[in-house]
Amino acid sequence: MRSILQFARRRALAAAFISAFLPAVSGAQALPDAKALMAKHNAAVGGKALFEKYSSMQLSATMNMAAMGMQASMEMFRAKPNKFVQKIILGPVGEITQGFDGTVAWSMNPMAGAQLVEGDALESVKTNADFFSNLQDPANYTKSETVGMEDFDGRKCYKVNVARGERLGSEYFDAATGLLAGFTASTPSPQGPIESTTVFAEYGDFGGLKLPKRIEQHSPAGDVTITFTAVEFDKVDPAVFELPAAVKALIKP
Repeated sequence: MRSILQFARRRALAAAFISAFLPAVSGAQALPDAKALMAKHNAAVGGKALFEKYSSMQLSATMNMAAMGMQASMEMFRAKPNKFVQKIILGPVGEITQGFDGTVAWSMNPMAGAQLVEGDALESVKTNADFFSNLQDPANYTKSETVGMEDFDGRKCYKVNVARGERLGSEYFDAATGLLAGFTASTPSPQGPIESTTVFAEYGDFGGLKLPKRIEQHSPAGDVTITFTAVEFDKVDPAVFELPAAVKALIKP
Protein backbone atom coordinates (compact mmCIF):
# COMPACT_ATOMS: atom_id res chain seq x y z
CA MET A 1 0.00 0.00 0.00
CA ARG A 2 2.83 2.35 0.89
CA SER A 3 4.52 1.76 -2.47
CA ILE A 4 1.29 2.64 -4.29
CA LEU A 5 0.98 5.86 -2.29
CA GLN A 6 4.62 6.74 -2.98
CA PHE A 7 4.13 6.07 -6.70
CA ALA A 8 1.03 8.26 -6.75
CA ARG A 9 2.85 11.00 -4.87
CA ARG A 10 5.76 10.89 -7.33
CA ARG A 11 3.34 11.10 -10.26
CA ALA A 12 1.61 14.11 -8.68
CA LEU A 13 4.95 15.85 -8.13
CA ALA A 14 6.00 15.10 -11.70
CA ALA A 15 2.71 16.44 -13.05
CA ALA A 16 3.10 19.63 -10.97
CA PHE A 17 6.64 20.08 -12.25
CA ILE A 18 5.58 19.61 -15.86
CA SER A 19 2.58 21.96 -15.54
CA ALA A 20 4.82 24.62 -14.02
CA PHE A 21 7.46 24.19 -16.71
CA LEU A 22 5.23 24.02 -19.77
CA PRO A 23 3.91 27.62 -19.64
CA ALA A 24 7.49 28.92 -19.81
CA VAL A 25 8.22 26.70 -22.81
CA SER A 26 4.96 27.70 -24.51
CA GLY A 27 5.73 31.38 -23.91
CA ALA A 28 9.14 31.02 -25.50
CA GLN A 29 7.71 29.16 -28.47
CA ALA A 30 5.01 31.82 -28.90
CA LEU A 31 7.59 34.44 -29.92
CA PRO A 32 7.46 34.88 -33.70
CA ASP A 33 10.59 34.28 -35.73
CA ALA A 34 12.52 37.43 -36.70
CA LYS A 35 12.12 36.64 -40.41
CA ALA A 36 8.36 36.33 -39.93
CA LEU A 37 8.26 39.75 -38.26
CA MET A 38 10.23 41.26 -41.13
CA ALA A 39 7.86 39.68 -43.66
CA LYS A 40 4.86 41.06 -41.75
CA HIS A 41 6.37 44.55 -41.82
CA ASN A 42 6.99 44.28 -45.56
CA ALA A 43 3.37 43.29 -46.15
CA ALA A 44 2.15 46.15 -43.94
CA VAL A 45 4.06 48.82 -45.90
CA GLY A 46 2.66 47.54 -49.20
CA GLY A 47 5.03 44.78 -50.29
CA LYS A 48 7.93 44.72 -52.73
CA ALA A 49 5.62 44.39 -55.74
CA LEU A 50 4.22 47.87 -55.05
CA PHE A 51 7.74 49.34 -54.73
CA GLU A 52 8.58 47.70 -58.05
CA LYS A 53 5.93 49.85 -59.74
CA TYR A 54 8.10 52.93 -59.22
CA SER A 55 11.56 53.76 -60.56
CA SER A 56 12.35 56.88 -58.50
CA MET A 57 11.06 58.95 -55.61
CA GLN A 58 11.55 62.44 -54.24
CA LEU A 59 10.90 63.05 -50.55
CA SER A 60 10.48 66.49 -48.96
CA ALA A 61 10.79 67.04 -45.21
CA THR A 62 11.38 69.50 -42.42
CA MET A 63 13.91 68.94 -39.64
CA ASN A 64 13.76 70.23 -36.09
CA MET A 65 17.08 70.09 -34.18
CA ALA A 66 16.04 70.88 -30.63
CA ALA A 67 19.56 70.90 -29.13
CA MET A 68 20.77 73.45 -31.67
CA GLY A 69 17.53 75.43 -31.69
CA MET A 70 17.55 75.21 -35.48
CA GLN A 71 15.15 74.26 -38.26
CA ALA A 72 16.13 72.83 -41.63
CA SER A 73 14.52 71.65 -44.82
CA MET A 74 15.47 68.42 -46.54
CA GLU A 75 15.03 66.88 -49.97
CA MET A 76 15.91 63.28 -50.71
CA PHE A 77 16.09 61.67 -54.14
CA ARG A 78 16.25 57.94 -54.81
CA ALA A 79 16.32 55.90 -58.01
CA LYS A 80 16.55 52.18 -58.67
CA PRO A 81 18.53 50.31 -57.74
CA ASN A 82 20.83 52.35 -55.51
CA LYS A 83 21.18 56.00 -56.50
CA PHE A 84 20.72 58.62 -53.83
CA VAL A 85 21.09 62.35 -53.15
CA GLN A 86 20.13 64.17 -49.95
CA LYS A 87 20.15 67.96 -49.61
CA ILE A 88 19.74 69.72 -46.27
CA ILE A 89 19.39 73.50 -46.07
CA LEU A 90 20.53 74.38 -42.56
CA GLY A 91 19.89 78.05 -41.82
CA PRO A 92 23.10 80.10 -41.64
CA VAL A 93 25.26 77.01 -42.28
CA GLY A 94 24.02 76.60 -45.83
CA GLU A 95 23.50 73.47 -47.92
CA ILE A 96 24.79 70.08 -46.80
CA THR A 97 24.66 67.45 -49.53
CA GLN A 98 25.35 63.73 -49.63
CA GLY A 99 25.06 61.31 -52.52
CA PHE A 100 25.78 57.96 -54.12
CA ASP A 101 25.72 57.32 -57.86
CA GLY A 102 25.89 53.54 -57.54
CA THR A 103 29.70 53.57 -57.37
CA VAL A 104 30.97 56.72 -55.64
CA ALA A 105 29.72 58.06 -52.31
CA TRP A 106 30.38 61.71 -51.56
CA SER A 107 29.47 64.67 -49.37
CA MET A 108 29.70 68.46 -49.63
CA ASN A 109 29.25 71.22 -47.10
CA PRO A 110 30.36 74.86 -46.82
CA MET A 111 32.90 74.10 -44.09
CA ALA A 112 34.69 71.00 -45.42
CA GLY A 113 33.94 71.29 -49.12
CA ALA A 114 33.70 68.13 -51.25
CA GLN A 115 34.77 64.79 -49.79
CA LEU A 116 34.64 61.14 -50.80
CA VAL A 117 32.83 58.95 -48.28
CA GLU A 118 34.64 55.76 -47.30
CA GLY A 119 34.84 53.17 -44.49
CA ASP A 120 31.91 52.69 -42.11
CA ALA A 121 30.22 55.87 -43.36
CA LEU A 122 30.14 54.38 -46.86
CA GLU A 123 27.96 51.49 -45.68
CA SER A 124 25.51 53.97 -44.15
CA VAL A 125 25.25 55.87 -47.44
CA LYS A 126 24.72 52.63 -49.36
CA THR A 127 21.87 51.72 -47.01
CA ASN A 128 20.22 55.10 -47.61
CA ALA A 129 20.71 54.65 -51.35
CA ASP A 130 18.90 51.30 -51.48
CA PHE A 131 15.58 51.98 -53.25
CA PHE A 132 14.00 49.19 -51.21
CA SER A 133 15.44 50.29 -47.86
CA ASN A 134 11.96 50.65 -46.34
CA LEU A 135 11.62 46.88 -46.69
CA GLN A 136 13.23 44.45 -44.28
CA ASP A 137 15.64 41.98 -45.91
CA PRO A 138 16.96 39.21 -43.60
CA ALA A 139 19.92 38.79 -45.96
CA ASN A 140 21.26 42.17 -44.78
CA TYR A 141 21.73 40.85 -41.24
CA THR A 142 24.36 38.55 -39.80
CA LYS A 143 22.13 38.05 -36.76
CA SER A 144 18.40 38.48 -36.08
CA GLU A 145 16.75 36.91 -33.05
CA THR A 146 13.39 37.66 -31.41
CA VAL A 147 14.05 37.93 -27.67
CA GLY A 148 10.78 39.15 -26.17
CA MET A 149 8.05 41.77 -26.07
CA GLU A 150 8.68 45.24 -24.63
CA ASP A 151 7.19 48.72 -24.50
CA PHE A 152 8.82 50.92 -27.13
CA ASP A 153 7.61 54.48 -27.63
CA GLY A 154 4.42 53.58 -25.75
CA ARG A 155 3.69 50.60 -28.00
CA LYS A 156 3.81 46.87 -27.33
CA CYS A 157 6.56 45.63 -29.62
CA TYR A 158 8.49 42.47 -30.37
CA LYS A 159 12.17 43.05 -29.71
CA VAL A 160 14.62 41.57 -32.23
CA ASN A 161 18.34 41.70 -31.50
CA VAL A 162 20.24 42.26 -34.73
CA ALA A 163 23.73 42.66 -36.16
CA ARG A 164 24.33 44.41 -39.46
CA GLY A 165 27.99 44.71 -40.30
CA GLU A 166 29.63 46.34 -37.29
CA ARG A 167 26.36 47.89 -36.16
CA LEU A 168 24.73 46.08 -33.24
CA GLY A 169 21.31 46.86 -31.85
CA SER A 170 17.66 45.94 -31.55
CA GLU A 171 14.66 46.45 -33.81
CA TYR A 172 11.12 46.80 -32.48
CA PHE A 173 8.07 45.60 -34.40
CA ASP A 174 4.64 46.91 -33.40
CA ALA A 175 2.63 43.88 -32.23
CA ALA A 176 -0.63 45.51 -33.35
CA THR A 177 0.30 46.75 -36.85
CA GLY A 178 3.36 44.68 -37.74
CA LEU A 179 5.21 47.86 -38.74
CA LEU A 180 8.76 48.56 -37.63
CA ALA A 181 8.36 50.98 -34.71
CA GLY A 182 12.04 51.86 -34.49
CA PHE A 183 15.46 50.61 -33.53
CA THR A 184 18.42 51.16 -31.25
CA ALA A 185 21.97 50.97 -32.56
CA SER A 186 25.50 50.88 -31.26
CA THR A 187 27.93 52.15 -33.90
CA PRO A 188 31.71 51.95 -33.39
CA SER A 189 33.74 55.17 -33.51
CA PRO A 190 37.28 56.25 -32.54
CA GLN A 191 35.83 57.61 -29.29
CA GLY A 192 33.99 54.37 -28.52
CA PRO A 193 30.50 53.02 -29.34
CA ILE A 194 27.86 55.64 -30.12
CA GLU A 195 24.39 54.68 -28.89
CA SER A 196 21.34 56.02 -30.70
CA THR A 197 17.60 55.42 -30.89
CA THR A 198 15.41 55.99 -33.95
CA VAL A 199 11.62 56.02 -33.59
CA PHE A 200 9.20 55.77 -36.50
CA ALA A 201 6.62 57.76 -34.59
CA GLU A 202 4.06 57.97 -37.40
CA TYR A 203 3.47 56.33 -40.77
CA GLY A 204 1.60 57.92 -43.68
CA ASP A 205 0.17 56.76 -46.99
CA PHE A 206 2.30 57.85 -49.96
CA GLY A 207 1.47 56.45 -53.38
CA GLY A 208 -0.21 53.46 -51.75
CA LEU A 209 2.90 52.74 -49.68
CA LYS A 210 2.97 53.09 -45.90
CA LEU A 211 6.15 55.07 -45.24
CA PRO A 212 7.48 56.81 -42.13
CA LYS A 213 5.93 60.27 -41.87
CA ARG A 214 7.60 61.39 -38.63
CA ILE A 215 10.96 60.09 -37.45
CA GLU A 216 12.51 60.93 -34.09
CA GLN A 217 16.24 60.41 -33.65
CA HIS A 218 17.90 60.46 -30.22
CA SER A 219 21.70 60.42 -29.85
CA PRO A 220 24.46 62.06 -27.77
CA ALA A 221 24.55 64.81 -30.43
CA GLY A 222 20.96 65.76 -29.59
CA ASP A 223 17.41 65.05 -30.69
CA VAL A 224 16.24 65.50 -34.26
CA THR A 225 12.66 65.21 -35.54
CA ILE A 226 12.13 64.71 -39.28
CA THR A 227 8.63 65.23 -40.67
CA PHE A 228 8.01 64.20 -44.29
CA THR A 229 5.59 66.51 -46.04
CA ALA A 230 5.48 64.99 -49.54
CA VAL A 231 6.65 62.00 -51.56
CA GLU A 232 6.53 62.08 -55.37
CA PHE A 233 7.18 59.10 -57.60
CA ASP A 234 8.79 58.80 -61.05
CA LYS A 235 9.48 62.52 -61.43
CA VAL A 236 13.19 62.65 -60.58
CA ASP A 237 15.51 63.94 -63.32
CA PRO A 238 18.43 61.43 -63.73
CA ALA A 239 20.81 64.42 -63.86
CA VAL A 240 20.23 64.85 -60.11
CA PHE A 241 22.53 61.87 -59.48
CA GLU A 242 25.46 63.09 -61.58
CA LEU A 243 28.63 63.70 -59.58
CA PRO A 244 29.36 67.40 -58.89
CA ALA A 245 32.52 68.73 -60.56
CA ALA A 246 34.21 69.18 -57.16
CA VAL A 247 33.63 65.50 -56.38
CA LYS A 248 34.87 64.35 -59.79
CA ALA A 249 38.10 66.24 -59.13
CA LEU A 250 38.74 64.00 -56.08
CA ILE A 251 38.50 60.74 -57.99
CA LYS A 252 41.86 59.28 -58.94
CA PRO A 253 42.15 58.29 -62.61
